Order: sequence, then structure tokens, then C-alpha cells
Amino acid sequence: MAHSWLKKDPTAVVIVQEIPAGTKVEASDLGLQAIPTSLLPSTSYDSIDDVVGLVAASTLSSGEIATKPRFVGTELINSIATNVTDSSLVEEINMVPLSLAEPSVIPLLQHGDTISVVSQDPDTGLPENIAAGGTVILAGGTDPSTILIALPQSIAEKVAAQSLNTPLAVVLTGDRADNYTTEE
Repeated sequence: MAHSWLKKDPTAVVIVQEIPAGTKVEASDLGLQAIPTSLLPSTSYDSIDDVVGLVAASTLSSGEIATKPRFVGTELINSIATNVTDSSLVEEINMVPLSLAEPSVIPLLQHGDTISVVSQDPDTGLPENIAAGGTVILAGGTDPSTILIALPQSIAEKVAAQSLNTPLAVVLTGDRADNYTTEE
């Protein structure tokens, strides 16, 4: 019994006020709290300095333990990178900000959604698949007309270049799309 009174739980960085998606984290947004080892995620932070300056990938709630996959960066990308156009999984994953031709669809997208990026062939008017298997990292952050997606480097560069001259749209293709079926 005396041993448990003397034992100190490790401290972890926690969110002390809501942080909207796409917002850079400030020191005033964070605090340290003792967390029982059995409840401490392996990806948590133990230093406020390690979290200050990171960008929230989705809204962070007050009281939440700060963990690496909750912020835009390598940990997040590696945790959600999925099947993509071609066999580009051997490439480094990059993030691409993308302004959509129809930004009103952005509120329908969620962090982690799998999407295809499409355009319209200027000669035929038919749909043209630019990239498949992109992952939404951030939808409607500080710029509500832009999304941030993760793709292998060569495909990310293709999407970025295509967006300079062509209106682009996205098609939801992952698990959330698979959950919707039509009954006959």
C-alpha cells in the first residue's frame, strides 16, 4: 500500500483548450498531467516544447492527451497512407494542398478519408483520373477552400502541377464510400 503512494505516474502533454483543425499549437494550448502508465499511449509527448508549433490534423479537445498521429507530419502520414495510383508505395509520402473546383464539398470530407483526384479531359469532356488512393490529412483547416492530402511524391507532384491549370475535384473511394450501398 505504501509503495503505491510513493509511485509517481509519468507526465504527458495534454490539450487544455480546444484547438481547431489546421491550427498551429501554442504553449498556452498545452499542459502537463500525470497519467497512469496503463492509460498512456505509446505515441504521447512528455515535453510541451515538442508539441509547440505542430499543426493539428483535426480538432483537438480539451483534456485530450497529445499524440503524434493527431498532428500533421510524418507519424500521421505513415499511419494512414493507403493504396495509391501505380505501385508508388516505395516512394516517400508527401502532402499536397489542393484547392477544389467546388469547395462546397470540403465539409463532407473527413480526416483519413481515401479519395481519388479527378478532372475533366478538355478535349472529350470525359472524367480523367489524376490520382487514386490519396488520404485526406486536413479538410477545411485555416483555409476553408483547401484540403491537404497525402500521396507518394511523384503523384503528389503530378496533382500539384495539374492544379495550376485545371479545376480538380475529389471522389470519396475508401471505407466510408464502401459503407454506402444502394438497395434494389
